Amino acid sequence: MQHRLLRNTIIGIGMLGLLSACGQAKSPAEQPLASPAMSKPQVTSSSPISAPSQATPQATPAQDNNKQLKIKAYYGDESGEKLVEQETNISYQQDDEKYMAALKALSMSSDSKNIALFKGFTFHSAAAKSGLLTINVTMAPEARLGSGGEALLLQALKKTIFQFSEINNIEVLVDGKSVESLMGHMDLPHPIKR
Repeated sequence: MQHRLLRNTIIGIGMLGLLSACGQAKSPAEQPLASPAMSKPQVTSSSPISAPSQATPQATPAQDNNKQLKIKAYYGDESGEKLVEQETNISYQQDDEKYMAALKALSMSSDSKNIALFKGFTFHSAAAKSGLLTINVTMAPEARLGSGGEALLLQALKKTIFQFSEINNIEVLVDGKSVESLMGHMDLPHPIKR
């Protein structure tokens, strides 16, 4: 009994160390990723400025095309033991872009107490067809978590994506290939079902 408790304690401490270190090491790298996303709307707004006589007709469709949606994104808590729900706004132009926007929201948290479980992930595509969302990702070496972190990551993915009622299944590909596990700890179903 004591051996089991000691083993679980050591695993828990190790997982906390990994999650804490990952969150701190990737914070500066995350900020430049946020800047290009913010610069895209700035590029859009600069073109109406160059043509002031047509600024009003061009600005109105551009604003109408940017849709806003409030979703619940899920992150790890400070100790890396449970998921924390956080409401966030995503913006997109076409309906099929909302999935990518939701995934990118998972890779950064506005609350420093929450751990963005998807830090170090690059989302290449998120395409929905007949209720199946196929996601293609690349993981940086530092994005790998322990078994507890991987379990939380998969839960965060499911809870965030299954908010969209039209999605019933999620297929996750790593560099375009189907893998048995994202990080070697948890089985990755193909597809993940609602």
